[in-house]
Amino acid sequence: MSGSGFSAALRGFCVLGLALLAACAVRPTEEDYVAYQVALRAMGDLRTERTPADAPFTRDDLIRNFERIALRHEADASVPASEANWQSNPLMRWEGPLNYRLLGSAATDEDRAEVRRLMHQISRLTGLEIIEADSELNFLILITTPSEREHYAEQLGRLNPALKGTFDFWRRTASVICVANNLFSGTEANRIVAGLVAIGSETTGLLRKACLHEEIVQALGLANDHPEVRPSIFNDDSEFALLTAHDELLLRILYDPRLHAGMTADQAMPAVRRIVAGLDIAQDMQSASLPDAADESLIRAAYDPALKSAANAEPVLSSGPLAGAAAGTAGN
Repeated sequence: MSGSGFSAALRGFCVLGLALLAACAVRPTEEDYVAYQVALRAMGDLRTERTPADAPFTRDDLIRNFERIALRHEADASVPASEANWQSNPLMRWEGPLNYRLLGSAATDEDRAEVRRLMHQISRLTGLEIIEADSELNFLILITTPSEREHYAEQLGRLNPALKGTFDFWRRTASVICVANNLFSGTEANRIVAGLVAIGSETTGLLRKACLHEEIVQALGLANDHPEVRPSIFNDDSEFALLTAHDELLLRILYDPRLHAGMTADQAMPAVRRIVAGLDIAQDMQSASLPDAADESLIRAAYDPALKSAANAEPVLSSGPLAGAAAGTAGN
């Protein structure tokens, strides 16, 4: 289970004053999250640069950071950034199609466009087949209001108890802004076959977009956070809000065919060094992830009336890959 890096910062924000302490004793309101976002921006955090000039990185940095993020995990998500809390983790990744759907009455056209844009970017980086689907779903992104969370919890419980457990943990833990969880194949250890991302309607603006970026990508196998990984969203300090060029390269490494699910660090790292040696980092740094023609068609689709009608329909989660996945958590 991966609780966003923003959660650690929120815990610190909650102790700044009695009003915020009271707000964080229960799930924070939209106003609380707006104040939190303003505070982060005032401190220079939630940056959106893809290639920040003040955070260069080398091949050695990429190698070291890949091991920190892909091959380690936080044993206890409530104790972030503790060396004693990091444990070895086999390599985890998807090996088949990812069929996703964005659900929840709080999901907006902007959210749908952002998720389509991000999924298309991820597909280009990883080679994964990613489909926005209505059936045979194995990846759910929920942006929900408080009034509908019990409804979704009941449906998730009928699908898979592990998914309901993640959702319940998130909705009952005030300091966790957003969360992701993976489920694994029952026959192939560490092959991800299902995923869930949960975000609340109270989270808006850049903070919501940051949750989408971090949680979706962490659910793909880059599940850890580390305070020395920079420039990256995989860091509890919330300095960067969106995927950086550094993070895109970590994704490319994770889904290189020379790696496979279940590899230990000793098995994977020699191949990782060879992969990084062959990267054209300068070219990757220059190639901004701007929408191409395919991206633009996906973005336009977000405003198609038929799609809007389907997205706003009463959600019913049907059985399928989600119901058959084995329980297990991925990451911190």
